[in-house]
Amino acid sequence: MDWQSTKMLHLSVCLLLITLLSTSCDGQQQQQYFTERPQNTSVREGQMAVLRCKVGNQQGRAQWTKDGFALGFERTIPSFPRYTIMGSEEQGEHNIRIENATLDDDAEYQCQVGPRGSSKPIRADAQLTVLIPPSSVEIVDYVAGSRIMSREGEELLLQCLVRNAKPAAEIVWFKRNVEIKSERIENTTSDAELPRRFDTRSKLTIRAQPDDNEADYICEARHPALIAPKRASVALNIQYPPGPPEIIGYTEGETVRMGQEVKLECISRGGNPLAQIVWYKNEVKIDHAYETTGRESRNVHIFRAEASDNNARFRCEASNALTTTPMKAEITLTVHFGPKTVTVTGPSEAKVNDTVSLECSTTNSNPAARITWVLDGREVRENGSRIATSPDGGWVSSSNLTTTVRATGRNVTVSCHAIVADLAQRVAETKIISVVYPPEAPSISGMRDRTIRDNSFYQMNCMSMGGNPPATLKWFLSGSRKEIKANYTNHGSVAQSLLEMQAKREDNGKELRCEASNPALEGNLVDSTTIRIEFAPKQLTVKVRPEKLRPGQMVTITCESDSSNPVSRLTWLRGNGQVIQPAGNSTVPGAYSGIVSKSTLQMEVTPELHGVVITCQATNGIGPQIHDAITLEVLYKPQFQQPSDYSVDVIEGEPAIVNLTARANPSEMTYKWFRDGTAIKQLKEANAYDRITFDGPLLNLTVVRRDDKGEYKCDATNAEGSRSHTVRLNVQYPASIVQAKSTVMINEGSDAEFECRAAGNPLTTTTVFWRRAGFDMEGRTSQTPGVGVAYLLVREITRNDTGAFECVANNGIGQESIEQTWLVVKYKPLMDDSPQLTKAAGDEGQLAKLVCRAQGAPNISFGWSREGTPLTPSDKYSFSTRQVDIVTWESTMGVSNVRSRDYGLYDCIARNEMGTNSAKVVLSGTSRPDPPLALHVVNVTHDSVYLAWRSGFDGGLFQSYRLRYRQIGNEFYKYADVYPTNVTAFTLGGLALGTEYLFGIMAFNNLGESNYTQDIVKARTSSETPPSGQKPRDLEVRPGDMPKVLIIVITIVGTALLVLNVALIACFVRRRHRKRLAKAMSSEGGSSKSATIEMYAPSSYNETVNGETLSSISEKSESYSQNGSHSDYAPEDASKVAVSTYLIDQADGQVAYGSYRVAANNPAQAGSGHGTLSRPPKSVNFDMGEDNYIDTLRRNAYTQGNEAMYGKSRMVTPISPHSDAYYGVNANSPVNYPPAPHPSFHTTGTNHRYNPLSEPTGNHGAHSPYTPMGTLNIPAANGVYGPSPSSSGRASALPVNLPLPLPMSMQGHGQFSSFNPSEGPSPIMEATAQFSGPSLATVRSLETEGHLV
Repeated sequence: MDWQSTKMLHLSVCLLLITLLSTSCDGQQQQQYFTERPQNTSVREGQMAVLRCKVGNQQGRAQWTKDGFALGFERTIPSFPRYTIMGSEEQGEHNIRIENATLDDDAEYQCQVGPRGSSKPIRADAQLTVLIPPSSVEIVDYVAGSRIMSREGEELLLQCLVRNAKPAAEIVWFKRNVEIKSERIENTTSDAELPRRFDTRSKLTIRAQPDDNEADYICEARHPALIAPKRASVALNIQYPPGPPEIIGYTEGETVRMGQEVKLECISRGGNPLAQIVWYKNEVKIDHAYETTGRESRNVHIFRAEASDNNARFRCEASNALTTTPMKAEITLTVHFGPKTVTVTGPSEAKVNDTVSLECSTTNSNPAARITWVLDGREVRENGSRIATSPDGGWVSSSNLTTTVRATGRNVTVSCHAIVADLAQRVAETKIISVVYPPEAPSISGMRDRTIRDNSFYQMNCMSMGGNPPATLKWFLSGSRKEIKANYTNHGSVAQSLLEMQAKREDNGKELRCEASNPALEGNLVDSTTIRIEFAPKQLTVKVRPEKLRPGQMVTITCESDSSNPVSRLTWLRGNGQVIQPAGNSTVPGAYSGIVSKSTLQMEVTPELHGVVITCQATNGIGPQIHDAITLEVLYKPQFQQPSDYSVDVIEGEPAIVNLTARANPSEMTYKWFRDGTAIKQLKEANAYDRITFDGPLLNLTVVRRDDKGEYKCDATNAEGSRSHTVRLNVQYPASIVQAKSTVMINEGSDAEFECRAAGNPLTTTTVFWRRAGFDMEGRTSQTPGVGVAYLLVREITRNDTGAFECVANNGIGQESIEQTWLVVKYKPLMDDSPQLTKAAGDEGQLAKLVCRAQGAPNISFGWSREGTPLTPSDKYSFSTRQVDIVTWESTMGVSNVRSRDYGLYDCIARNEMGTNSAKVVLSGTSRPDPPLALHVVNVTHDSVYLAWRSGFDGGLFQSYRLRYRQIGNEFYKYADVYPTNVTAFTLGGLALGTEYLFGIMAFNNLGESNYTQDIVKARTSSETPPSGQKPRDLEVRPGDMPKVLIIVITIVGTALLVLNVALIACFVRRRHRKRLAKAMSSEGGSSKSATIEMYAPSSYNETVNGETLSSISEKSESYSQNGSHSDYAPEDASKVAVSTYLIDQADGQVAYGSYRVAANNPAQAGSGHGTLSRPPKSVNFDMGEDNYIDTLRRNAYTQGNEAMYGKSRMVTPISPHSDAYYGVNANSPVNYPPAPHPSFHTTGTNHRYNPLSEPTGNHGAHSPYTPMGTLNIPAANGVYGPSPSSSGRASALPVNLPLPLPMSMQGHGQFSSFNPSEGPSPIMEATAQFSGPSLATVRSLETEGHLV
């Protein structure tokens, strides 16, 4: 081979190698790989987490999965709005960001890149751990910060519980902020009540010691999600016994002088609680007030030493709750003291030359005291002494002295002295011994031998001179040795006793004695005087003989007074004060040395004496008069008090009672009543038909009649006899008019005469009279009265006198009787030209009414004409006439089916015998009203104005009124609508005090408003507010006035309804916004669905991708095919959406009622007879129940015709064989909806229609989960809904059960879209839904996997 050939060979080999290398390198570069793999990440709940994923040489599409659930290829994940894919897709950055992380986000995430060409799929896992801090830290059974009581040596168990943490928290114990490391700590972890959280429990066992007292034990929870550890703590309170007590302040054996301050202090240290310290003296508690400082208790007992403290045993005891017996410390106190007192005993009086013995003794002392005696200033020797031990401590000293009394003076002075040399203390006691002499005889002075009035006070003085000691004076009354208390005094040797006494009648004539005595007398010395007392009698005694009195007898009455001084005078009085002369008077001696008076009275007995009071009066000039009285009881037969011609007036129609009560004694009487000799029944024996009865003296007439007049007799009987009396009944009854003309018709200028007669009882000349309000009765008329009759003359009658005169009959019984007599003056008709009558209105095709009104007499007749042509009753015109009042007549012409040619001028002609008149009425179309007329002010108060007006023409429609008003000087108006709307008067309230206002008014109807009247009506409110509790001057009360309470209630209810409406509107707007957002997302997400199905269909990538890589095939990926198409995202913690969940795009609209069907919008299938309806624009209305209706439509339309599509089957109710023609479903196909149709479902031509409304309700209740209320026919096309077209070339229709009324979103038109999975997606097919109710609904859905939505 030559060189050139070799060169060419080499060149070919090189080119081949380069080609192979190039091909190899290209294949290598086509493989995709991770440049940054996601890492395991922890994040606190509520924070943001980012998992990073970056792919180099990316070929396939990337997505994330969550625990094998595919999240989709979109950068925003609709079903997980908190998830966002971040980074540049062109640079292979697919970082997933999770905001506001929750426990649901705790999962394994996988970044997946699908295969493409020769590039194989890749994936990378990372675990996202959501950290949840513990929700609470607690020490079980104890409130945080509480104190735990225990005793020394007891074992305590503290349990710390940390709840709901993820991962489980760590627990550390502290004592006084020092960590505890002990083998007695036991930690356990368990699942919390909340899912995927853990509780940690730590147990710490403690044996209580004194140093644990007041120690804080802290349980601290540590967790990576906590910024700072959480703590819970308790404090221990350990009880233990205190230390023994100690006494300081005195040493055993020391000597304390009486009066010296002693401070004994007892201290006990330690213990919990601190010790209680109590002081005892000789086993008696003396001090229990102790104080604590730090760790010790202290009780300080301070006192001044007394004699009783000598040899006293002081003990202090310390104890707390843990000591079984108190701990003790004690001392014995030694006190030096002198005697407190010295006592000298012996006689206090003695006669000259008497020998007296005295003894002197001391109280206890330490040491014992020495005693000395001093007699009249000179020390004398004692006769003997002794020392004894005192039971109170120390010693008691005593000494005796005997001496003879000498006549050296009036007294002998003896002193005893007790001396304690060691204490330099002397105590002395002196005793005086009196030397006694006899006094002179006593003498009484004062009221001696004088007369004293009863109950007055008087004084007596008794005096005795001389004697040692002075005489003792005492007072006594004769016959008694009871001393009378008096005021005794003595000055030197003079003794006096002043006696002050109240005079008592019992003491009259008694002897009063004064007795003097002293030790020198053998007996008493006495002086006496006699007491003289004046007194009045206290009571009288009156007696009657004989005891039972009857008319014709003589009665003797005696009166006797009790004792008096001087004698009493007796006087007799009759009940009316008349003095009666007695038959005789006498006196006899009485008690207390007084005199008794007696008087006798005699009288003849008559019935009139019964009940008469006879009084006896006594007086003697001393004190008040006294009386005694007796009421005489005379037995007599009944007596009537009424005169013999007794008459009683009763009123007809009313009940009446006639009383003929008799007077008798005895008062128990029986009565009987008679009329015309016939007995009247007693009330208790009468029945319901007995109108006249009696009850004792009472004659009872339940309803008085005129024929009840006449005489009635009453018989009264008692034990003494009987008596009768007669009464005449005069029945009175109301006056009533029996004769009066109803009308007096007369010519103008004449005089009119009226006559009126009445009947009644009584009747007088004033019973009947004539009147007329507003008429000059005094100047124009004259009345001639008579008994029961009245004549009236009205002079010179004019047309204006037409009106009603009233004849009034009134006799004071019942209501007045009134009859009207109309005075009618003849005149020809006068036409009413009011604005509301000169115009009439009516719209074309309606009935218009023209009203004409005239006044005149006699009766008026009407006629109507137009352009000179009389109008007669016909189908076009109708006429009616009515009398408004006595002289006013009204004619109404109805024009039916108004046309434009009917508008114009009409003539109304009124006629009577006096002449003819006419008026013109214009008929036009309805219009806005004319302004009201004659607005004026009726009344004014301090805050309101009462306005009235006349109506203008109402424009042929119902009109209302509106007031406007303003303050003078203020250009701004305020407005008020008149309510009720049909009134022409109104009270405008809420005005300012003392302010002038301008008022205007306008009318309005449905076609517009009139002009306001000119501001010429003024009014000023009152300047004074009515006093509190006084009602303001009343305005006219009208039916239209609305109570303020009702206004307030309406205001509150209206406000509540307004708030409710605002809330509902806000809810509607929010929901509509969400739907619009969902629709936008739905349109954007349509392209990704096909790619997803293409990637994860079971026939794709069987050789290159396994189940782990493409986890979206699992049950968790069933919702992926709806990515971006759902209008309302379910909460993330809800169940995953399965393939049977379908979505629909609704059009807003109004609620439609009735059954419905849907026909194809395809010219080839237009045989259904329903045309294509264009899709209406979106409406702002929407219905709260829309989702429920759409879900119902979705469930009814769904069928599982292709069971093997996802390799799953469902347990559902088999469909009826009748449904084989639609949806490609045979009789054995399992489906959820619709239920087996009613037998009335039938095939008519090519459309299958089920109309449950045509069948009884009970026939289909067993076949449907809810009662069908409408039908929807959806024709199938291209074999989508059935295995083959029907014989006519059309597909079968779908019956749908929907509860009605339909939601607003289903009104109008809509489109349905579907495709057959075996043929691939098909173009959207328009279908028209026709409803048999009042409206149509058109629904448009998204494409689904072979199922109609």
